[in-house]
Amino acid sequence: MRDNIESNHLIFISSDGKREGYEIFKERIKNNMWPIYNKTPQLINIKKDKKVLFYIAGTNNFAQNFIANALIDEVVDLKETTVDPNQEFKQVLFNVKFKDFKYFQKPINIREHINNLSFIDEKKRNIYGLYFQGGVCKINQQSYDYIIKNTSAN
Repeated sequence: MRDNIESNHLIFISSDGKREGYEIFKERIKNNMWPIYNKTPQLINIKKDKKVLFYIAGTNNFAQNFIANALIDEVVDLKETTVDPNQEFKQVLFNVKFKDFKYFQKPINIREHINNLSFIDEKKRNIYGLYFQGGVCKINQQSYDYIIKNTSAN
């Protein structure tokens, strides 16, 4: 069922590694360089002008929250793969740069909104974390719009 979801909207996920997921996210945004690994799902969908939500997974600061959105500005192809210092043993294929980046005034906690997010099967909402594995996942337009709408309500 997940494969039938349209892919013009993506979620970039930052999770705990050698540091907290939120700290890794902040560094990536500050440098405007988001590494994409060789086993990242949705590689084919990571393209210029795709709409992106940023989600913090893990258990530390801002975990289980959508915290920002942006558009993909550029996909920077690397001449050779490198290793991300924040995620041991993961080879970086390319980096993504963003434009129109916006932090949400208040993070959107997934648990408070999960029943309104149609990209997560209602029978699997108790294990929603499975939808956020792999670093990048698809989200349908209805769920994307719902999250954006709720950022302005904060």
